[in-house]
Amino acid sequence: MTQRIAYLSWPPNEISGGIKMAFAHVEALREAGWEAVIATPGAGMPTWFESDAPVIDTSELVADQDILVFPENHHRFLKSLASWPNRKLVFCQNQFMVHRGLKGSRDYADFGVRGILCVGRHALDFCRRRFPSQPISSVPVFIDHDLFCFQPQKRLQIAFTPRKRPLEAAFIQDLFRAENPGFRDIPWVQISGVPTRTVAQILKESAIYLSLCRFECVPLTALEALACGCVTAGFTGFGAREYTTAKNGFWATEDDCLDCVTQLTRAVRTVTAGGPSHSEMLEAAHISASYYSRQRFASRLVEFWRVYLSDKGSSG
Repeated sequence: MTQRIAYLSWPPNEISGGIKMAFAHVEALREAGWEAVIATPGAGMPTWFESDAPVIDTSELVADQDILVFPENHHRFLKSLASWPNRKLVFCQNQFMVHRGLKGSRDYADFGVRGILCVGRHALDFCRRRFPSQPISSVPVFIDHDLFCFQPQKRLQIAFTPRKRPLEAAFIQDLFRAENPGFRDIPWVQISGVPTRTVAQILKESAIYLSLCRFECVPLTALEALACGCVTAGFTGFGAREYTTAKNGFWATEDDCLDCVTQLTRAVRTVTAGGPSHSEMLEAAHISASYYSRQRFASRLVEFWRVYLSDKGSSG
């Protein structure tokens, strides 16, 4: 019998794409026939997205049996289970959060970890540089194309998620309205603290999405906006460079709010003008988003674990 795979998680009532992706890993592994669970204090279930992944309390983890998969940024988990002889991996979903997990330690190996699984090429490149002695692999993210899909009926409104850049969001909105009196009355719809289905509905209804990514690995909301047919403008947060191009959006120089307003203005004008430029951008966005399919994700994930659980599995 294969060992149980336990993805340790922050409380799933917190709205975080990283938590949702951990649940997605468990779901896909169970579909492939492996025993996999989420382990979190209190065994709480998510309230902001739907999942059939089983959840256990961390007290139910079994020493010397379960394969433990740690978030890259959870020092307490890593420290409290450091003495356990279990096979251990780190699931790195944001390279900028690695230091929080380490808290001054030299390497994840100090906690008995052997292997790092990343979600994108930026995290992969970082981890290869930061942890040259660790086996490092990568499994892509995906978006739910049944939920995040194009809807022809659009409203002339700007959807945005200000959590990572609240100051920039206020600055950009003010300057955009001052420079574009004709667009001053366009509604701005904030996406914050709402369930996944509500996020999808807002993006499907919105003609424009303002990306306010910052220090991320593979930002999903901007990718979901592309899938929903939003003309997207704003910051890549570095990580979105994995899928952004000059054809699929109007991308600003990182941290340059003036340039961001310029790009947002171009996006709104493209939508209001319509025509071939608008259609071509939506087509490019669709092609970019389509690459991040669940089928590709599940195939890569199953292949990773097949190798990991084989005789050579510890090599990643």
